[in-house]
Amino acid sequence: MAEPRAISGTQEQILDAVLSCLAEGGIAGVSMRAVATEADVSLGLLNYHFSGKQALIVTAVQMACDRLLAESMVSIDGVIGADERVRTFIRGTMAEDFLSSEYRRLRLVIWAAGRQDPEIGKTDLKFYCEYVDRMTELILEARPELSTTGARERAVDVSLTQNGLWLNWARFGDRAALERGLQRCEAIALGDG
Repeated sequence: MAEPRAISGTQEQILDAVLSCLAEGGIAGVSMRAVATEADVSLGLLNYHFSGKQALIVTAVQMACDRLLAESMVSIDGVIGADERVRTFIRGTMAEDFLSSEYRRLRLVIWAAGRQDPEIGKTDLKFYCEYVDRMTELILEARPELSTTGARERAVDVSLTQNGLWLNWARFGDRAALERGLQRCEAIALGDG
């Protein structure tokens, strides 16, 4: 897994402001002035750290993706047992912070923007590939009899199902359906269903 790009506290403050602007108004809601206001920094400081709106958005999307992957990775720290590590990793992307209405809006904007903007699309695809790669590794630890291809297919199927669960949650907020879906993801990954 690639290491996230090191950013300063000021840059993180600015990028968090970009994410807030994206969640509130989509790509159109991000302007240098709006970000500076949201981050409570001057336009000059903003321009010192980032070359323009495109750089701001792409870097903020990368940070959001890094955070989601990091949360999944942190969730398995100290977890004993390969099966349990798979289950915990699957649930890491459904942590409460990632089920919030602001994050849901942000993720929808990222998905939509990725279809229109090649740089955002590349960033989101990179996250997807890293997530599937890590899940594949975890599945192979739990089911070493599988081929790498078989484990990867399971990881892709889980990711597809998680995206559907996430969209269902965004639309209806049905906790019982989310839990059933996560259990099905675990069964797909571990071959128990």
